[in-house]
Amino acid sequence: MSERLRAIFPRTVLLIEIDRRCSFPDCKARTALGLTKDEAFAFSGFECAGCGRWNDDRLREKDVPDWWAEIIERNV
Repeated sequence: MSERLRAIFPRTVLLIEIDRRCSFPDCKARTALGLTKDEAFAFSGFECAGCGRWNDDRLREKDVPDWWAEIIERNV
């Protein structure tokens, strides 16, 4: 009898998706980001999908209205 191998992939729940524009005047490319709750707590910016440069950024209340208070608490 042959033994079956199983692959196990840990899953994380995607909670929010945000769209950002590159802040560099010569780029302005749109970047879509999907974040888990833990990633949202640590979010400090993103790498532009167009030019690859880092953009300092932070989440705003309109991005995560349902748990904005929790993010503020953790980042104090």
